[in-house]
Amino acid sequence: MIKLVVVDMDGTFLDDKKQKSPEYVKVIKELSKKGVQFCVASGRQMGSIKREFKGIEDYVIFIAENGSVVEFDNEIILHQPIDNKVRHEIIKKLKKDYSDKKLVYCTKDMSYIDDYDEESKKNAQTYFPVHTVVDNFEQVEDDPVKISIYSRNGYDEDCAEIEKIFSDRVKLCASGFEWIDIIRKDASKGNALKLIQKKLNVSTEETMAFGDQMNDIEMIENAKYSYAMENAVEAIKEKANFIAPSNNDFGVIQVLKKEFNIK
Repeated sequence: MIKLVVVDMDGTFLDDKKQKSPEYVKVIKELSKKGVQFCVASGRQMGSIKREFKGIEDYVIFIAENGSVVEFDNEIILHQPIDNKVRHEIIKKLKKDYSDKKLVYCTKDMSYIDDYDEESKKNAQTYFPVHTVVDNFEQVEDDPVKISIYSRNGYDEDCAEIEKIFSDRVKLCASGFEWIDIIRKDASKGNALKLIQKKLNVSTEETMAFGDQMNDIEMIENAKYSYAMENAVEAIKEKANFIAPSNNDFGVIQVLKKEFNIK
């Protein structure tokens, strides 16, 4: 019996226009009536995710920042910031040698931007609604749970070089094509999911998961009923046990309605 459903956001639960299915509230509430917990796992900041579920927050468990922050029953039960010394080294290196890439410095409660041109403003409004502009990231006192790189070429040679330099302390993961996130080496959606499974006393065999990108892979591996979206990258399709219709067809909602007999 499935007791926990966990879904990625962008490219999975949301269509390419960043819209949710008109039926999402009904489906989430029906899952609750059936004793099934609904969890969202995203690379986005907590404020951005919770904004998408305004009014039904009590029905949702939240995994944010690619597993670095978890909110359960309105309480933060996991917070994994990058080490202070490491964050200074990373910022210095990125600013010195990769100045063409835009950065977003993300703490548990706030995202910081040091370049507020039109492109950055649009990205911030979509992915980092709780943000502020600073002159220099060094003036931010709180350590980041994530440093996001906006790379127009996706995971390119520069990103590979950055990962190689800091691979013993952090890791890079793709949250869509243009966004590359630097997070703690032990942080992942999969590890966050394991924490929630333990909290709920739910097994892998009782878990259903949906994803489309490489930052979903550990989450997919920790669910027996694992679904790759039709639009997912091939590596996710190879790992998942099932394929769901495309995000643009609201494939997650289609599968949930069918599997849980929701009319």
